[in-house]
Amino acid sequence: MSVYYPPAQQHEDLIRAALRVIQGTHYARPEDPHADAEAQYGEEQLALAARALTDAVNAKPADQQPIGWAKES
Repeated sequence: MSVYYPPAQQHEDLIRAALRVIQGTHYARPEDPHADAEAQYGEEQLALAARALTDAVNAKPADQQPIGWAKES
């Protein structure tokens, strides 16, 4: 059994996107006319980053994936 290390770039992209969503939902300025668009864009980027991380983890050999990642048949 080996230790799981997340794919670095995809992991960092996901964190960056999550922080963007938090900024857009919790710290947006009400007077900003683009706040709604930024919040929506951030949510879309979060979904894309999550998919990219999932794809990268799926591409790893089974012994390099997180414990419980593979669904038992």
